[in-house]
Amino acid sequence: MIRWKRWITGAAVLALTVGGITGVAQGVGAKGPESGPGSCTLNGWNPSTDPANAKSLPVGQRPQTYKPDDFNCSSAVFAPLGAEFQKFPQPHDFNIKNTQVYVPSANGQPATLAQKPAAAVNPLAPYFPPFQHFVVIYRENHTFDDYLGDCATTVQAGCNGQVESTNHISSVPDLHSLAKTYALSDAYSTGTQPPSGPNHWWMFSAQSQSSSQQQSYPASGTQFDRFLMNTNGPTDEGTNACTAPTGTGSGSSPYTFVMNGDFYWMLSSGSGYWKNPADGKLEVLPPNRPGTNIPEELHYNEYTCSNQSLPDSTIANDYINFVGTNGLPAYSYVELFNDHPGTYQDIAGNDTATNNVVNAIENNPTYAGNTLIVVTEDDTQNGNNGADHVSNTYRVPLVVIGPSQYVKQHYLSHVAYSTNNVIAAMERTMQNVKSGIIDPNDNIGPTTFPMTTNDQAALGDPLEDFWVQGTTPLSASATASPTTGNAPLAVNFTGSATGGTAPYTYSWNFGDGSTSTAQSPSHTYSSAGSYTATLTVTDASSPAKTATSQVAVNVSAIGNPLAASAAGNPTSGQIPLTVNFTGTATGGTPAYHYSWNFGDGSAASTAQNPSHTYSTVGTYTATLTVTDSASPANSASSTVSVTADPIASVPPSAPQNLTASGGTGQVTLNWQAPSSTGGETLTKYSVYRGTSSGTESLLTSGPCASLSGTTLTCTDTGLTAGTTYYYRVTASNPVGEGGQSNEVSATPTGSTGGCTAGQLLGNPGFENGPSSPAPWSVTSTHTPLSVINSSSNQPPHSGTYDAWLDGWGKSTTDTLSQTVTLPAGCTTYKFNYYMHIDTAETTTTTKYDTLQLQLLSSSGSVLKNMYTYSNLNANTGYSLHSFDLSAYAGQTVTIKFTGTEDSEYQTSFVIDDTALNVS
Repeated sequence: MIRWKRWITGAAVLALTVGGITGVAQGVGAKGPESGPGSCTLNGWNPSTDPANAKSLPVGQRPQTYKPDDFNCSSAVFAPLGAEFQKFPQPHDFNIKNTQVYVPSANGQPATLAQKPAAAVNPLAPYFPPFQHFVVIYRENHTFDDYLGDCATTVQAGCNGQVESTNHISSVPDLHSLAKTYALSDAYSTGTQPPSGPNHWWMFSAQSQSSSQQQSYPASGTQFDRFLMNTNGPTDEGTNACTAPTGTGSGSSPYTFVMNGDFYWMLSSGSGYWKNPADGKLEVLPPNRPGTNIPEELHYNEYTCSNQSLPDSTIANDYINFVGTNGLPAYSYVELFNDHPGTYQDIAGNDTATNNVVNAIENNPTYAGNTLIVVTEDDTQNGNNGADHVSNTYRVPLVVIGPSQYVKQHYLSHVAYSTNNVIAAMERTMQNVKSGIIDPNDNIGPTTFPMTTNDQAALGDPLEDFWVQGTTPLSASATASPTTGNAPLAVNFTGSATGGTAPYTYSWNFGDGSTSTAQSPSHTYSSAGSYTATLTVTDASSPAKTATSQVAVNVSAIGNPLAASAAGNPTSGQIPLTVNFTGTATGGTPAYHYSWNFGDGSAASTAQNPSHTYSTVGTYTATLTVTDSASPANSASSTVSVTADPIASVPPSAPQNLTASGGTGQVTLNWQAPSSTGGETLTKYSVYRGTSSGTESLLTSGPCASLSGTTLTCTDTGLTAGTTYYYRVTASNPVGEGGQSNEVSATPTGSTGGCTAGQLLGNPGFENGPSSPAPWSVTSTHTPLSVINSSSNQPPHSGTYDAWLDGWGKSTTDTLSQTVTLPAGCTTYKFNYYMHIDTAETTTTTKYDTLQLQLLSSSGSVLKNMYTYSNLNANTGYSLHSFDLSAYAGQTVTIKFTGTEDSEYQTSFVIDDTALNVS
């Protein structure tokens, strides 16, 4: 094993410890020339058994006779660390300094001296584009001059580079094209000397340690644990890195990622480690993303474990196919090895493979506008290709590819960025996907990435010189109302602009030959047709910038076929996403009737222009169906697509409307779910109890402990009669516990004269839903399921469901009943319920629609007609109704509601929160 250490005693010294023998990494011995050909060569290369055309042999049949990453660089003289940074400094100094701390070592070893960063500024505050995907294309063993030569002529004027006697300039035309089209750094530094493994390690794990080969492994887990959000790794990680596990990690990563390439260097003793420090096991990624069948590794150590060599075209094509099938992950790490052991030198194939991956993403409109791609090289030198690769060390090509509104195009940067900056750009992208990924105090854990001192400086503005800064790009917005109707149709247009440089000028083309220069004009379409109105906004910058926006207007002639049009605003955003839908109808025979299906399983709406809130991440199709008044009626439909995106999760808000009622030695609690789940699924409710106000503590046992995230009631038992108890309730999600609900109190009673006090009805608030109404019995002329209801048109008194009888506007009979035994020996038998009545009837004298409340015997005969409600009793909101049933003590009775509606004009009888309390 190789262990890299950094000792901070004055100047930093980079030391290599191999089996207890220490040698300085620079300038010991004289085994080869200090520069030029042979300064850094691969040990064990045998040209007689490793032919130049080995790359043409079939995969798995290529001879391998030398060791990977086994370099003989002992006599090479390298430029000092940071040489390139002195020539081309980074744009900002965040004044972040290290403090020295001792970190305990495992297995009883002495503590090691380490660096702990102290942030002088908030490194997450400066500008960073809103990327949602980050792709590293990592290539091997070639440097800046080897590939780009005199880049002032091959790329653009001002580029620093020189042509080496041995080079591959003509082999990489696609890299030249990418460097010309996008943004190029001619001073990027990997910041390390061979072996190359630590560079790969940093880029993959985002666990950098300044610009040395030091790697520390936190007791809380490795990079895999952060990706899987679990410190134990895969459930069956095993000890053999050449045997893929069959299980999955037990965590749930906040973002998706994929590794693609033959990561032999992770298993090479000279190139880094792949062990979990908690148990010392070799650690491998699970074959599938937790909870799915999507892979996280596309290729699995073919070279180390199977002696197979995969061409770069295979790596690139498999990655492109993966993206086409599963979508682009938040983080992609694609390794193309060039002339590395296992692929031999196929630079042209590598160049083509790189270009294919870039074009597959940039030509996909789903990803082109929100993805950052970084193409870079490793190593910083190659001894066989000339002195420049040693003396002018650390320079490798870095091409930054992104959308033009955020990333400069055709641009050359001389800023000396390093590996830390590339890692920081990846981490900032992860921060965009889910906030809280970065821990600015370097307290690494399964859910966060660390932030070392160099990380902090890089995170402030990673690759800042490449960003389009200063102003927001100019954009235009055009809306119209109405957008459909019969000719002549008067339409009010509204134009607006953001970004760019004010003031703005506006130009409208209404699509029918008419124009306007007003910002928000009105225009009348006199002929039927489909028109596209185009707004062009010009700003005051020099040179001026323009932006356009379009809105469609459909004009029908009277007598045209029925047509429907649906629109939503907004159609994308973070959950909870409230969308205002607009429905229009033309042609056919007015009046029109509207029905919306929002595509998320919620109840339909009959409003023409409803609002609906999407609370779950996903893409939905909202469908409007319009029916006209012809006989027979015609119908038409239209759809609108809505995308609800995730938000940064927070703990939920407090549960709502907590109530408490005392019983014999017990208190029953009821509450409603929080108004906000914090963007996550609720995992549990916690009940707090005390014997005086404000002294509540968590219940850890009994019926009110360990409640699931769907439970909205519990009964606290074993209490002392006559003692008043106080309660509060909280909700939790995977992020944490939310605030406490309102405080309530109740006093348990004792039994009196053989009477057990309590509430006798089952499912009193109908919260079991329409599929499980028992012990209520429900019948309906139409569908019994419609009686138990969660529609926003008739919201419940509390909870989610109520019982909605009638309301159809046609001949209907709905019933709702429950049988209950009234115990003898009690003094109070009170039946309560809340009811709301609304009606479309206009009479003030005639009872057209009725709801009859009856008490039936066990044989079904009527014991008492308790009350009959009608359309004349319509009220606003719920009112409480109570009846005394003490006359029927000791009997088994059935409480029955019967709603009867005539042939037209609806009346709705809505019942909720029933109770039959005895004491």
